[in-house]
Amino acid sequence: MSLVTSAVASDDSFKPVVLFQGEVQPGSYLQLIEQGVARFEQNTGIMVKRIHLKPNNEKYLAELEQAAKDGLSPIIVQESNIITTFPDVALRYPSTRFISLDVAYHVPNILGLTFSHAEGAYVIGYLAGRKTESNKLGFVGGVDVDVINQFRCGFELGAQDANPLATVNAQYINKGAFSWEDTQGAETITQSLLDQGVDVIFPVAGFASLSVVETIKNSGHGFSFGVDYDYSQRYPETTLASMEKKVDLAVYAALMQLKNGIWNGNQKKFGVKQGVISISLNQDNPNLSEDDKQAVKNILLDLKGKSSIISQRIDQHCAS
Repeated sequence: MSLVTSAVASDDSFKPVVLFQGEVQPGSYLQLIEQGVARFEQNTGIMVKRIHLKPNNEKYLAELEQAAKDGLSPIIVQESNIITTFPDVALRYPSTRFISLDVAYHVPNILGLTFSHAEGAYVIGYLAGRKTESNKLGFVGGVDVDVINQFRCGFELGAQDANPLATVNAQYINKGAFSWEDTQGAETITQSLLDQGVDVIFPVAGFASLSVVETIKNSGHGFSFGVDYDYSQRYPETTLASMEKKVDLAVYAALMQLKNGIWNGNQKKFGVKQGVISISLNQDNPNLSEDDKQAVKNILLDLKGKSSIISQRIDQHCAS
């Protein structure tokens, strides 16, 4: 990562745009991106162009290249984790700045905003291991890619540390860009897990995660966790806790940095210590004991410390 700071913004060159793939639904990951963009607009008076596309990776890639041709910069790329040829586009437009969500690349004009998913997922897994009665846990991922598997790895490690008898059945929707909105696919997977005796499930499937929690609620048994947002108010009976990923803060910070002409490296990582990854316990769920709450508090204190033992274990176990 370069330590050289260079000026990258001017009135003429700073023309930000965000490419959304899928509908910006309330309670979705895309809405968090939108919130970060809207906050930037409110605080600076600079408008950010929005391009809304239906799930289609080829179309997304074409629109991404067209935005670069049109002189827009920086370009916020939502789907960089599943569009493998995105770096090739960035290399063809070296004067354009790209903001990549979730993935960092060794490409000089891509700023990768990455997140310590395994840290937050470890806490969720630890709590799941404590609360399962069947010792059968479930994980529902959107797509089988490294970013989602970081969640899975942390969840599995936390569950094992809390309960060595617990096993994790991991399933993926795996329908490409449509996976994040495939509520029917998420429902089918969740019902299958419940039928197999799984009693605690962690969904990491974008907007489709809500379908996982809804299915658990309708089944009348089992517990779940929120992801990206706090699900406690929407699903108070089934939600034990939520792993909030405040991508809005990261998007806002990146836009402000580039607006101010700062380019001091091509990767920024956010985790528990930075307050971007956080755990919200459902304080009103009677199934959470004081011991459960204290256990979570202790883990979070460790993760926020200068030399976190848990973070070191996670790094060793979940190295990508």
